[in-house]
Amino acid sequence: MKPAAAPPLVSGEARLLLPADPSALKVARINGRTILTTLSWHGNQHAAIDVLYVLVNNALKHALSPGEFAQDLDVWLRITEAHDLIIDVTDPDPAFPDFDQAVAGELGHGLWGAKHLGAAITWFPADAGKTVRATMRPGRVPA
Repeated sequence: MKPAAAPPLVSGEARLLLPADPSALKVARINGRTILTTLSWHGNQHAAIDVLYVLVNNALKHALSPGEFAQDLDVWLRITEAHDLIIDVTDPDPAFPDFDQAVAGELGHGLWGAKHLGAAITWFPADAGKTVRATMRPGRVPA
């Protein structure tokens, strides 16, 4: 894991606080699409929503403690001044021991699939656990 870089300059942002249950996936897809439209991001919104889904699904499967009901997923969608989209999903688990293998597709295809949709995937410690970040450039998804 590399240390988090200085935060980019942001021209617009919106927050989603998602419940720590399967309904978070539907809420993320519906509200994420609305947010991307409102923020006027000119990238591939279908790919971005798929990446958001992957990050939320990954947190639901791997980062929440079973039986604890006071958990939420904190999601931010940000547009930088360079027109990049930053999707941050913060969960309560401070560790991500198999991150490199997950992004390489050795543990499944979730984060690997997000990478192939054009997202650069990173993670870093956060006050309340960790944040998994996907950064996407505007324009077409590379083939």
